[in-house]
Amino acid sequence: MKGRLIFKLGALTTILSFLLVFPALGQVTEDLGKKLSEFKAKTLKELKIAPDKEKALLAAEEKYGDARQQIVATLKKSKEDLQAALAVANPDEAKIKELVKTFIAAQHNLFNSFKDELNEEMALMSPLQQGKYLMAMERWRQDMCLPVH
Repeated sequence: MKGRLIFKLGALTTILSFLLVFPALGQVTEDLGKKLSEFKAKTLKELKIAPDKEKALLAAEEKYGDARQQIVATLKKSKEDLQAALAVANPDEAKIKELVKTFIAAQHNLFNSFKDELNEEMALMSPLQQGKYLMAMERWRQDMCLPVH
């Protein structure tokens, strides 16, 4: 039980670190998404995932990717609304409070979509495949998302 908790915390840390270094919303290029999909497909082949599970993993990626497009649009609108409300001379605190609540809810939805996708992916893999997959995704994140110093 403790080992499972540690594994989930590690996976959660990976998700959070990915979100923190991911380019700003609206600036994510289609090319980056395409590169990620290609990398995932290549990684799944290297992990020798059974064809039926590979198909389920790719379907999960598509499902959550499609949902995230809507979530990102909602988050972008929430951000714009909050910025506009804060820019007025005398901001209405009740309105700001509601906009902050909406913005945080959209952020939670985005985070939960990554978390749910990872949970679905992990459920389809053996522990060895899970570990190798997480390390491959971490390498990709570092190569593609972190600036080179």
